Amino acid sequence: MKIKNIVIINDFNYVQGGASKVAIDSANLLVKKGYKVYFFSGDSKTEVKELDASIIQVCTNQGEALKDKNKLRGALNGIYNQKAKKELNKLLAYLDPKNTIVHVHGWTKCLSSSIFSVAFQKKFKIILTLHEYFTACPNGGFFQYPQDQICHLKALSMKCICKNCDSRNYFFKLYRVLRQLVQNNIVKLTKKISYVIYISDLSWKILKPYFNTDIVAAKIENPVDYKFSIPSEKMESSNYYLYVGRVAKEKGVDLFCEALSKLSLKGIVIGDGEEKDILQKKYKNIEFLGWKNHSEIIPYLKSAKALIFPSKWYEGAGLTVLEALTFNIPCIVSDPTAACEFIEEGKNGLRFKTGNLLDLCDKIKIMEKESKQFKNFFTDPNRWSKEFYLQQLVNFFEKII
Repeated sequence: MKIKNIVIINDFNYVQGGASKVAIDSANLLVKKGYKVYFFSGDSKTEVKELDASIIQVCTNQGEALKDKNKLRGALNGIYNQKAKKELNKLLAYLDPKNTIVHVHGWTKCLSSSIFSVAFQKKFKIILTLHEYFTACPNGGFFQYPQDQICHLKALSMKCICKNCDSRNYFFKLYRVLRQLVQNNIVKLTKKISYVIYISDLSWKILKPYFNTDIVAAKIENPVDYKFSIPSEKMESSNYYLYVGRVAKEKGVDLFCEALSKLSLKGIVIGDGEEKDILQKKYKNIEFLGWKNHSEIIPYLKSAKALIFPSKWYEGAGLTVLEALTFNIPCIVSDPTAACEFIEEGKNGLRFKTGNLLDLCDKIKIMEKESKQFKNFFTDPNRWSKEFYLQQLVNFFEKII
């Protein structure tokens, strides 16, 4: 049967991060392709109009669960959001499972795993894009925050449950464990989900053991906005190194600041997060510009000497790295991240040992000496175009309907 309707589910109906951006891009591309598209979310910004006007939007307007002023209500919604379940049930009641795809991008911040309960019950075909690691890991990143290192424990094993890996405290770890147990044992997400999209080989290698062996999986890489540039000489104004993203502990922004300070080089940080004020006070030579939208980031990307991607955790893919490369800007990337899949050593960037300040300094020194040797090197630029992304997405949809 031909697909008529596509329901895209994401916590936010505005660009709040990489997953939200891809969800919104998907919705806009699919509606232009002629599908009837519904966008179901838990938080909205009425002043932000990033979704096409012809997309039918349904929002619970609850915001992020753990930011709710009523802490108890927020905690309960984070574990199993009854309102999200009820509202999605209303939406799906009008749609036919035989010609409708439900595509989930993000659900852990606002909506909770209750949304899967509804879709499973009504026998809709559900596709889940694995942007992060919440299908398996309680904190979504396989990262031990107090120890500032990647976690290699089996998710929800006794060692995992006993390990204080949360960015706040062990109470929050236990809360996340409870949320994960509900997702695994009541919703049975990894047991019942039949179709997944993964965005990097690394992320799928980590998550695959947590799914059934008969899972149908497709690798569809995230698209990028920008047209690929013709390699050119670096601009005269390329005198700074750039970081773009959330300013959080696991992102390694402290390493970025420390390395550039040690080498007396200029650095610019674009983004916001819990570490921003701390780092801004400590590193006076680094310019912190705060959050900026995509159009505002472009001029900084175009004129940077290089983008540094110092993340200390796996990452889902590393969209910022791709966006920099489209402007012929080389990247220095930490070695455990999925973003390494985009880097050809010595051609379009360099890799450094995660968390290793000296190694990062050495790679920056190489970039300082030999910056002209680095060129944007893609054998197939179409690989990350929105057109190619849409084609793969539709092919996968048609394969399973």
